[in-house]
Amino acid sequence: MSRNLGSQMSLETVADCADLLIFDDILPTGFSPFRTLEYGHYLSFFDAKLVSTEGWRGLTSNQTFAAALEELTLDPDLKTCILPFSAAAEVSARLAYVSFLANAATLMPYFEARQLPFIFQLYPGGGFHIDQPESDEKLRRVVLSDYCRKVIVTQRLSYDYVIDRIGCDPARVELIFGGVFESRGDFDFHRDKKRFGRDKFTLDLCFVAHKYNNNLLPKGYDQFVGIAAALAQHDPRLRFHVVGNYSAADIALGEVADKFIFYGRQESRFFTDFYPAMDAIISVNRPFALAPGAFDGFPTGACIEAGFHGVLNCINDPLALNPVLVPGEDFLLLDFDQAQSVTRLRRLLDCPDELYRLAYANWRKFRTVFAADDQLWARTRLIASELLRPDGGEAPAPAQMSTGEANGQRSDPGDVGRWVELEQERNRLVTAYRELEGHYLAAEGERKRLVQYIRAKEGVS
Repeated sequence: MSRNLGSQMSLETVADCADLLIFDDILPTGFSPFRTLEYGHYLSFFDAKLVSTEGWRGLTSNQTFAAALEELTLDPDLKTCILPFSAAAEVSARLAYVSFLANAATLMPYFEARQLPFIFQLYPGGGFHIDQPESDEKLRRVVLSDYCRKVIVTQRLSYDYVIDRIGCDPARVELIFGGVFESRGDFDFHRDKKRFGRDKFTLDLCFVAHKYNNNLLPKGYDQFVGIAAALAQHDPRLRFHVVGNYSAADIALGEVADKFIFYGRQESRFFTDFYPAMDAIISVNRPFALAPGAFDGFPTGACIEAGFHGVLNCINDPLALNPVLVPGEDFLLLDFDQAQSVTRLRRLLDCPDELYRLAYANWRKFRTVFAADDQLWARTRLIASELLRPDGGEAPAPAQMSTGEANGQRSDPGDVGRWVELEQERNRLVTAYRELEGHYLAAEGERKRLVQYIRAKEGVS
C-alpha cells in the first residue's frame, strides 16, 4: 500500500490493518543499526507496520520525521510502512512487537485499551534495572499481562530474573543469546583487514559507546583513557579512536592528547570503513554505574559489530554473562585491574601476528554465535507461530482484526506446513554454507602453505 511520507500523512492514509505492529522509540534515525536490520526484516517478511513513538526527536536537532525517514538506510518500499505514533491511532493489528522495558511499559495502556496481544523483547538497558522495585513493578505489569504472548530475553541473567524474581511462566520465555546485528556484510578478514606493517604504520585501538547523562563510568571511558595513557608511554605506533558523544574535554589526556581522534556520534554507515582499520576495541563497562541495577549485555552491541569487521574484542564480563566465548581463544578478557589489562594488551601489541590471529578467531566465532540469519530466524519463527496459533488466543476486538478476519476469514492452519518447509530449506542452506566455508578454509590453508614454500625458495636462492 503506497503512502506519502512526512507531514502529509493523515489518519485516512494510515487507518488500515496489519498482521504485525512494531513499536520503537529510535527509528527512523539510523543511530541503532540492529533496529534497522531486525525491524526492516519484519516489515519485508510479514504484513507489518512500524510505529515510531518519536523518541528520535531526542537524537537529532531540527529534523522532521520525513527528513529522518528519507535518510534511513532502508528499502524505499519499506519506509512507507513506518509512521509516527500520532498518525497511528486507527491502525489495527493482530499482534504487536516491542523491545526494551521502558517502551513496553509506556505502551501498556495502548495494548490494554485495544486488547492487542504482543511479544516483548527484553534487552539489557532501556529501563531494565535488576533488584529495583520500580523496574520490577513495570516488568511484572508487562510480562504477567494477559496480552503478553512471549518474552524474548538475550542474556541468561535476564532469563533467570524474569522467571525466578518476576514469576513469569517459563513456557512464555524464550532465550536467544545475543542480538540482531549484520553479520552478512561484504567484509572478508583476509581481503579487507587493514594490518600494521602491510597496510598502515599505526596500531589502532577504539572505544565506541554512547555517553548517558554525562556519566563516563558505565561504558568505561575512564578505563580506556587510563589504558591508552599507560600503553602509549613506550609505543609510538599507537593511536586511539573514540566514537560517540565524548570529547577531549571529558578527561584530561595529557601527553597522549595528540594520539586521540574523536569522531562524535555516527550512524551505522560510518563503521563500514572505520572498523576494518581498527585493530582492537576496548570495553571495560561497569554495571550499576549508570543507575542502580542497570547493566550492559555481553558483548555490547558495538563490540559485536566491531567483531564482525575483524576488530579484536578486548572486553570485560563483570556479571559472568558469557555462555560460549573462550577467553584467549575467541577474545581477550579484561577486568577492572588496569595494570593487568595493560600487560595483556601490551603482550599482544608487541606481537602483531598474534594480535591478528586472535582477531581472526574472534571474527569467525562471532559470525557463528551471532549470525544474523540465525538470530532473525529464531525471532521470525516465534512471531509466525503466534500469528498462526490455531485458537488465536484471546479473540481480538473487531477494531484490532485484520481485513480478512473482519470478513470471517482466518489464517489457514495448513500454512504451518509452509513454515516447516521453510525451516527445512533454511537448514539445507546452512549445511551447504558450512560445507562451502570448509572448502574455503582448506583452500586458504593451501594458499598459506604455498606462500611459505615460495618464501623459503626465495630465501634459498
